[in-house]
Amino acid sequence: MKKSMISLGLVTTMFGTLLVACSTDKGAETSASPKSSAAATATATAKPDDKTPIKITWFVDQESYKKIWDPVNNLLDKKITEDTGVSIEFTSGSDDKLSALIASGDIPDMITVDKSVPQRGVLEKSGLVAPLDELIKKYDPSFNVAKSMQDWFRNPDGHFYGYANYFYAKETFKPGDAIFSNQGLYARKDIMDQLGIKPEDFSTKEGLVTVLKKVKDAKIKYNGFDVTPAYFDPWVISGFFGNPREDAQGNLVDRERTPEALEAYQFLNRLYREGLLPEDSQTLTPTQLTEKVNNGAVFALTNKAIKWDALYAKDPKTVYVAVGPVKGDKGNQPAIDPVAASGWTLTMVNSKAKNQDRIIKLMHYLSSDEMSLNVTYGPKGITWDYDADGKVKLTDEFIKARSEDAAKAQLKYGNTTLNWLINYAPINRTLPLNGAMEIEKSKGNIYFSKYLYDALPFESISPLGGTEEAGINAKRDELRIKTRAKMILAKTPEDVEKFYKDGIEAEEKLGSKKLEDYQNKKFQEAKKALGIQFAWPANVKK
Repeated sequence: MKKSMISLGLVTTMFGTLLVACSTDKGAETSASPKSSAAATATATAKPDDKTPIKITWFVDQESYKKIWDPVNNLLDKKITEDTGVSIEFTSGSDDKLSALIASGDIPDMITVDKSVPQRGVLEKSGLVAPLDELIKKYDPSFNVAKSMQDWFRNPDGHFYGYANYFYAKETFKPGDAIFSNQGLYARKDIMDQLGIKPEDFSTKEGLVTVLKKVKDAKIKYNGFDVTPAYFDPWVISGFFGNPREDAQGNLVDRERTPEALEAYQFLNRLYREGLLPEDSQTLTPTQLTEKVNNGAVFALTNKAIKWDALYAKDPKTVYVAVGPVKGDKGNQPAIDPVAASGWTLTMVNSKAKNQDRIIKLMHYLSSDEMSLNVTYGPKGITWDYDADGKVKLTDEFIKARSEDAAKAQLKYGNTTLNWLINYAPINRTLPLNGAMEIEKSKGNIYFSKYLYDALPFESISPLGGTEEAGINAKRDELRIKTRAKMILAKTPEDVEKFYKDGIEAEEKLGSKKLEDYQNKKFQEAKKALGIQFAWPANVKK
């Protein structure tokens, strides 16, 4: 186990009330904050004293990440280099490339990995990365990493090795802060109005099919692009159908192996066979889907993390609004995953890196509240500033540049290109609400918040590297990606069920029972530390 029960108890107690609170209608991404200026309350940007020019290397375990450091033309890169003296040479790649780097014993100065990948455990055990707590104590004691983050990721050796982005540390919350979800069902209001479609039309499977057929039959073109009816994620759809994660006895349920999951795959397959869900829904990267959305070529989607800011900047009528959610045959209460309270990625430091002192101070600087805003919008004073209410106000220069060419603006201002140490709480509390896009995003958060549940007990079940269970998990994940695509793109409903059963048999041969037992054990330990018997809403209400 990667964290002792003492550590787990500390952090889970802290997070428990946070996520439970978000199960009500009050949980929203943008709650009104007191009129005290965020400029006065935000953590000051921690500028390092030593600005001697140096270059550090940084690997990101994300194939789609193609950041090139350019302090001459990119204003955020320029600001960071001027404030710290640091230039960064980014490389990126797949899990396989990461494994090759680890096997070589020669890793870059900094390395960012998904918190759940097996390679994380390998890195921590190998001695290739240094304990962050020791580096901070030695080089920058003023770097105050939230204790809940340290405890959540603490290794059995007593140290923590990585800084998590998008980590929700309740002890740093201010009034109005809350967790939210990147899942939901959203559709273009301009197209809905054009075709006479209402939000409630999305609430049943037949209703949703009818809506998407209207869009398809209308053969809508936008800016020269054919509008695709839908891009839906199977996990979100099965969640709408009330797919359980815990059984009546309190045991962990594999949500890929439930009647609701099969129903979701059958429904998505129906959409595909009727020309409402495209084949490339199984192959597009988030970056590619974002590009389609911002070209105006997508009517409905379930992933709110796919940003449509550039589309709105060009055409303020193109607003995505919350609709549905579609319910399954049983009429179960929908269940929507909140964002992970324990974050997404971990950024680590090479134990043999030169300039470890400068790297730690850079991490301190990049993780400050104001830098989270700079990373989101670009440099303060050029792309944004605080208004009288402590909210972000975007500059006319930035709005104009983004509306003319979002990709070009991103290259110039650096917005959304360096998210690996970001804290979303200060972004949430200062979000601008002066336009239809921001208002609808806020409404969507409130609308879907009633379907959120406390997901924290489920966040500690993934085995880390170096164990048999981790190997099984990696092979099973690879198999499931292929099986999902086969089911969704199947020629008949009968084929969907066949592929579903074949997938179960293939997983059993991989040793899935051993993995499931391991995960259930971790799940029970997490609940015990939280002081709860049940985690799933339907069981809690009994």
